[in-house]
Amino acid sequence: MHFIEDVKDVKFSFLEKPPASSMTYAFVYVNNHNEYYAVKNGERLSRSELRIGKYKRVYTVNMQQQTITYKEEVPSATRGRKFSVNLFIDIAVEHPERLVQQNAGEFGTVIDNNLPFWVESEARFFPIEEELRFARHIEEFLQTSPLVKVLRDAGIVVRNVRVLIRQGVRDQVHDKAIADLHRNAELSSYQEALDLEEARRISASIKEALEAGDFITAGKLGEKNEMAKRLVESEFCQNQTFKYEVNKQLLNLINDHSIDQFEAEQRLAKLKKLFPHLPVELEKINRKKQIAGPRRELPSYLNKGD
Repeated sequence: MHFIEDVKDVKFSFLEKPPASSMTYAFVYVNNHNEYYAVKNGERLSRSELRIGKYKRVYTVNMQQQTITYKEEVPSATRGRKFSVNLFIDIAVEHPERLVQQNAGEFGTVIDNNLPFWVESEARFFPIEEELRFARHIEEFLQTSPLVKVLRDAGIVVRNVRVLIRQGVRDQVHDKAIADLHRNAELSSYQEALDLEEARRISASIKEALEAGDFITAGKLGEKNEMAKRLVESEFCQNQTFKYEVNKQLLNLINDHSIDQFEAEQRLAKLKKLFPHLPVELEKINRKKQIAGPRRELPSYLNKGD
């Protein structure tokens, strides 16, 4: 970072005027007595002023705003966690004669020696969760920090401070992984709730179909949702009234001679698929349909399903 861009010996001439300054460049004249005179903002040193001051050298000083950039990861007060600091300090020369007097034209060394030490020492007072407070601290403290005093003594003013502080790259990855776990758990919980609600809806439809004797519809509904099938099976095992009703309908299906063997087999196969534990043996359907008094088997048939 250079502020002094040129230095020349002064040559007096009756024919040529000394160069005029501008809003972006100033001239600092120095004589053998180390007296400094700054010309800026479009002013020009006259021939008589040049001769009376006995100036021997002239420095060209860049007055344009420049930006100090600092991008590093520094340890926080939380063990093993780091801040990622992005700091931008806009500075400009306000008193070019001070800059030349202190020979501070090459200001990069001053920044390198002061800024990293100051940022790292301050970061250790803030836990990793307080990155916003640390950022405000930097903005406020830079107005009174030793670094600003060094700049001011060299004729340089701080015009603006911009700072962005986040967790270090490694910590960002770590926290993202944790957030993903919570997000996935939340999605899984929500999906399970939806599945359960759907299962309850389908199981209600299955029970309604079974109570109406519509085994084919019940079987098809059971194929759509495994959870619904398990819910109905559980209720079948625990609810004796429902169990009795289903077994009664099974017996009626076997005894109903208006239903042929093929259709009975299809209906029973659907029901067997829905309730694998039912004591239904398809190869014995025809024999059961020919028994004269099938209702005598009802008590033993129900006991098998307990």
